[in-house]
Amino acid sequence: MKTAYVIAAVLALALRAVAVEARVESLFADPKANQIGDALTVIIQENATASNQTSTTTSKNNTTTISSTIPGAGNILDFIPLHTLDSQVGNNYAGNAATSRSARLTARMTVTVAGVKPNGDLIIEGVRTIKINGENEAIYLNGSVSPAMVRRDNTVLSSSVADLQIEYTGKGTVSQGTRPGVVVRFLNWIF
Repeated sequence: MKTAYVIAAVLALALRAVAVEARVESLFADPKANQIGDALTVIIQENATASNQTSTTTSKNNTTTISSTIPGAGNILDFIPLHTLDSQVGNNYAGNAATSRSARLTARMTVTVAGVKPNGDLIIEGVRTIKINGENEAIYLNGSVSPAMVRRDNTVLSSSVADLQIEYTGKGTVSQGTRPGVVVRFLNWIF
């Protein structure tokens, strides 16, 4: 009888140790990223538009007249060349400049939780590489997100990611064809 109690106690302790080691998931809770190594889907919807316009106009006119006259007698020094001096100087400047830029990036990518900040925010990072017809395209993403911003379906909008850095690059025949030649790039670098 004593051996049955000892065996039951050992089994109970073993089951408890296994239960502590196992990560218990609720059947009613949605799986959300909350620790290092978890996956999180970021919905990238970035739109950026910037424009700037400046206009400058200046105008300056100067008039100078020098002559010597005696009342009733007129200019008695007419025999001296260049004695009477008339000068008019005008300066006009008009400058206009305008810049406009628009960018849009829409994508969906899954990243990995790389760390957890002391306040509980998740540090996320990930790379998505796609190769289509000899063109390599890659999206690099990193930032941090509060677990409260993670939706029930384990997604987060890019607008909710703090310190967000997104780099979208491409390399291949299309990008090489649109790149200026070496001479043009050298001249642009000089001037």
